[in-house]
Amino acid sequence: MGDGLVKIVYQGKETETAPTSVGGFLASVGVAADKVIIEYKGDILSAAAAASAPLEEGAELNAFKVVAGG
Repeated sequence: MGDGLVKIVYQGKETETAPTSVGGFLASVGVAADKVIIEYKGDILSAAAAASAPLEEGAELNAFKVVAGG
């Protein structure tokens, strides 16, 4: 892209961000990668894998927080 941004779909909404890793993007939106389940392009990533996985144009990214209760 000419403006240097990458378009992704995060939590079902299209967004633009600077090129970074999955983990870097999550940190930029206030999500701790080690506290959520990360789904990226249909695969589950560990926090360590997310730290080095580059965001790709058009990719889908979801972060799910597991909540236990009674």
